[in-house]
Amino acid sequence: MKKISLKTIYLVALTAVFLVSFFAFAAFDLVSQQKQAEESLLEEARTFAKEMDAVWQFMDNSQKVINTSADGDYDFKGLHCSIVGKSVGAIFSAGNDYTIRYTNFNPRSIQDKPDAFEAAALESFDADAATREYYGVAEFDGEERFRYLQALEVDESCLECHGEPVGEIDITGHAKEGWTLDSVGGAISIVIPMDQQNQAMMGNVMRDVAFFLMLTVLIGAVIYLVTTFFVFRPIDRMKVAFGEMGEGRLGVLLDDRRASKEVASLIARFNDMAAELRAMYEHLEDQVASRTHDLQEANAALERQRDDLEDLSCQLAKEARFKSDLLSMVNHELRTPLTSIITFAQISKEACSVQGDPLRAADRHAWEEIEKNSLILLEMINNMLDIARSDAGSMRATCEPMDLGDVVASVKSTMTPLARKYAVSFGTRIDSDVPLVNGDYEKTQRILENLASNAIKFTPDGGSVRLRVGRDAGTGDVVMRMTDTGIGIADEDKERIFERFFQVDSTSTRKYNGSGLGLALVREYAAIQGFEVSVESTFGKGSTFVVRIPAAATVGEEG
Repeated sequence: MKKISLKTIYLVALTAVFLVSFFAFAAFDLVSQQKQAEESLLEEARTFAKEMDAVWQFMDNSQKVINTSADGDYDFKGLHCSIVGKSVGAIFSAGNDYTIRYTNFNPRSIQDKPDAFEAAALESFDADAATREYYGVAEFDGEERFRYLQALEVDESCLECHGEPVGEIDITGHAKEGWTLDSVGGAISIVIPMDQQNQAMMGNVMRDVAFFLMLTVLIGAVIYLVTTFFVFRPIDRMKVAFGEMGEGRLGVLLDDRRASKEVASLIARFNDMAAELRAMYEHLEDQVASRTHDLQEANAALERQRDDLEDLSCQLAKEARFKSDLLSMVNHELRTPLTSIITFAQISKEACSVQGDPLRAADRHAWEEIEKNSLILLEMINNMLDIARSDAGSMRATCEPMDLGDVVASVKSTMTPLARKYAVSFGTRIDSDVPLVNGDYEKTQRILENLASNAIKFTPDGGSVRLRVGRDAGTGDVVMRMTDTGIGIADEDKERIFERFFQVDSTSTRKYNGSGLGLALVREYAAIQGFEVSVESTFGKGSTFVVRIPAAATVGEEG
């Protein structure tokens, strides 16, 4: 190593780091892209499976209507769950490379006989009841494709045609298989082509690798040039100066121009050292001792800082465990018994109503109060858990078509009793031109419920709260407006109301207490779906909260 120059070592080190980084990045990017493509295909397959399962369930629930005549007599028409499911799968698969069908070990139709991959999936479902899906990349019709199977559960309606006794002829004319509720009723088999995903994956990998290559070469060149100019050249000058000092010429001085701060500092030290050598060579040992003491103090300070960092790390770990334990306690020790309290309160309230005893009206009122306050407490607990999930980065939102009319109807049924109890008029209106939108049904409902309950909370008796859903003719956005005739919001509080635990009115005039998390969750629910939330208010006259769903989130209408 003594015969190799620093510049050579530097170049070799840079080259080695570049090659290792390049191949590591290429491998990591390829694996990441493959995993992302597989996850995308898996999610697509699960979506198809859910849709097929929904068709199956719809037909199962509609059997009595289909097979009952207008006179109420049973009239089997041959349109059962299996026929409809297979027909829908065949229609979807026609004209494309996708395949959706049903399969089983002993199918009633030869077309449903499983291939090797499907047979392995059925064996997995049969061996372990907890296994509900089976997927992977396998050959299909001579090509590598993504294969996905989801187990079909056997319910009571299935036993009518497939249950016991074995061999008995069912209403469709086939012999029963003798299934029980523990049996596996076959599987939904989905085959998805991978050509587009593979092309997109390789394109992304090539683009990422090219960008990484260009970036690393540029960085390496800049680092090498900067280091040569500001480090290697000054070091070469120092090498010459040391040679002169070795020959006894202690009057040598170095110029620190065109040197980096660190190298310039080193040159200054060298010049100081040369001056000290010239003036006080006999005190060299004292100076070495002084430098050694400074170094020891620096090491001691570093050791103390390391101990402080270790203590801080332990403290943070304890706080993280405390937060995790607190969330676990809230989830299991508060929400579970509170749900039981609500259930028993509802049962007891209904029992008082069934008996019809006027003397028990007070008992019914008491149970209603228990139920109401328990629901308020449960909502506060759920809000706190959602806030915790948001902080942990685990809050997710689904993206599926939803009818805002259904959402508004659900909100109206929930909020009307609350508004009636506090003498506030609550009404809703949805325009006829409002389309379906993509979003999370539950979180959208929670947005409107939180806004409605907040509006009722701050609206005096005799006031009104109105929810209107319409479409902006200019932008195409869907706009939901919650308008009240309440106390309004001051200008300085219009942004602060969306902060956690902030409450505009904390006086005794509040109709009921809250956690100050409702509006904070409204903004987080909206943000995670790509919606926008704003407020328009005049202090003392009322407020309007606006939730804007962008036009890009609407479901396209067929002409």
